[in-house]
Amino acid sequence: MLNPKLWAERTFGAYHLQDAHRTWREVRVAAQMAANASASLPAQMQGWKEVIALYCLLDQEDVTFEALMQPHLQHTREEIVRHPVVLLLQDTTEVDLSHRLHVSGLGQVGNERGQGFFLQTMLVVVPQSRAVVGCVSQEAFVRAPAPKSERRSQRRFRQDRETDGWMRLLRQGGTFPDTTSIVHVGNRGADLFDFFHASRETHTPFLVRAAQNRRAQNEEEEVGDLLEQVRAWPSRQRRVFEVPPTHGRQARTTLLEISFGPMTGLPPRNEPHANKHPFPLWVIRLWEEQPPAGEEPLEWVVQTSVQTATLQEAWERGTWYGHRWVVEDSHQCLKTGCRLQQRQLQTGKRFFRLLGLLSPVAVRLLQQRDLARSEPDRFTCEVLDVDVLTVVATQAGLDPASMTIQVFWQEVARLGATWLVAGMGQQAGRPCGRAGSGFRPCLRAFISLIASVCKMCIKDRAQARGLLPQ
Repeated sequence: MLNPKLWAERTFGAYHLQDAHRTWREVRVAAQMAANASASLPAQMQGWKEVIALYCLLDQEDVTFEALMQPHLQHTREEIVRHPVVLLLQDTTEVDLSHRLHVSGLGQVGNERGQGFFLQTMLVVVPQSRAVVGCVSQEAFVRAPAPKSERRSQRRFRQDRETDGWMRLLRQGGTFPDTTSIVHVGNRGADLFDFFHASRETHTPFLVRAAQNRRAQNEEEEVGDLLEQVRAWPSRQRRVFEVPPTHGRQARTTLLEISFGPMTGLPPRNEPHANKHPFPLWVIRLWEEQPPAGEEPLEWVVQTSVQTATLQEAWERGTWYGHRWVVEDSHQCLKTGCRLQQRQLQTGKRFFRLLGLLSPVAVRLLQQRDLARSEPDRFTCEVLDVDVLTVVATQAGLDPASMTIQVFWQEVARLGATWLVAGMGQQAGRPCGRAGSGFRPCLRAFISLIASVCKMCIKDRAQARGLLPQ
């Protein structure tokens, strides 16, 4: 993991804006944001002159969201071909700026009173290690208000619909060499017949959770509703499954049943723009037979174009879908780890362009979290900045060269931020917390700790040289 300055040069320096000074400013700003992602813009820029320079940068016509993201997207594409199998996780989130009443250029979010914009992200993850590679495509957009007199039947005949973003990002992802297998993974929002055919056009398979109880034909050529047919299949096997904690639900251990089989998805009859050709599918159902009292039973019905003929392959497809929550973690990093919704900007254009700087920073936060979880015995000098490591190691009385990541965070906790380790993600070899929600207060405490230690060291040296009274 590179230090913030080298990381910024590698991520943003490869693409040159129209003015060389703007490119230099872009790299400098990205490095300052990566060093302290959750701080305010004045704290990150370390002075009002730097803040004004950032505002001027965000107002330049050539400094667009697409231009800022281009080097990161290109670097991610280059990294994809290094892996035999990668998952392209796609999801949409809303950036709620309803508390900022005077921001121009926004649209509706939530109910009609909310304002903000939406962000569609395609994040690349390696399924074997769950490692985050980066974003391969991303799009920010504002929701256009629907005419008040528009009926649902009329909405189907729109030429441009919000759901088209799923197909647009899929096509932007493009194709890759045959040496790398690409699988598009989406939640129930991606259960669109056009999404399936766009996947076929780009020769990239998909894996999507079923939301539509669409017409489907089984192996006996019987036509019926997909969900009803799949739920009638008997269980093939069961496995122990660790249910992660979520909002309103505690972590627990349960048994998951599995069934799978081939089906043919039939085109919708009431969608005028949908492709009219049937589509071959493999459907996998995972469900909980006996949930605890008061708990809603778990069930995932997953559709895929990847051949699934054995139990091992069926369980693997279920595991692939389980990685989908990583893209939600990236959005959480943006909102809480990078405090996107708390930025004091006055226009939607500035928010979009700032997003072009913060999205790669959010990916970096995820990669730091994964590194702490997967390699607790790795030497810290290979991951963190040498100056930061030296300060902590000196205060702990340890050798910086031999300090591991796990020991580093334990010593930071011992020095005062006792709750820091849980939020950063690794304590005694156990991963804890989400990247975004835990990262903001933890990073604040860490920066505060390092700043106080540095001040103490500077004061001691000044007193030793006689520059300050004892």
